[in-house]
Amino acid sequence: MTNVETIPAKGTAKDPLMQHEGRKKVLVFSPDVALAKSLSLLLENQYEIACETQLNKLIATIGSTSPALLLVDLYSFPSDILREVNVLRTNRLKVPVVLLRVYRQLGPEIEESIRDLADFVFYKPFDVNAVADAVHKLLDGQ
Repeated sequence: MTNVETIPAKGTAKDPLMQHEGRKKVLVFSPDVALAKSLSLLLENQYEIACETQLNKLIATIGSTSPALLLVDLYSFPSDILREVNVLRTNRLKVPVVLLRVYRQLGPEIEESIRDLADFVFYKPFDVNAVADAVHKLLDGQ
């Protein structure tokens, strides 16, 4: 999988900047390529999907894809989570954020940053249907 992959609507040309058939764009970020692909497959029938697997390219990907929602898999280590939260906080474009993370008690400032940033937080292992429902609720009001 390339660093950024846009999954177009069935039967349409691949164009990372356009929403096909009026579908909203979801940016999936995970350093775990397999998880990013799985999350993309979960949502590809309803939304235009773009994937990014490298944190140092996330800012550029957010800018180039103009997503309607960010679905983000947080790293496991507190120092990495803090870097990731800082990137998201400064570049989120006022769009909803769904976070996936390992349950681990972090420092109060990191926990507060995560709560302030996220519209939904799911702890691993998570129910994929619950994640999909959260995305639908945020984007479609369902």
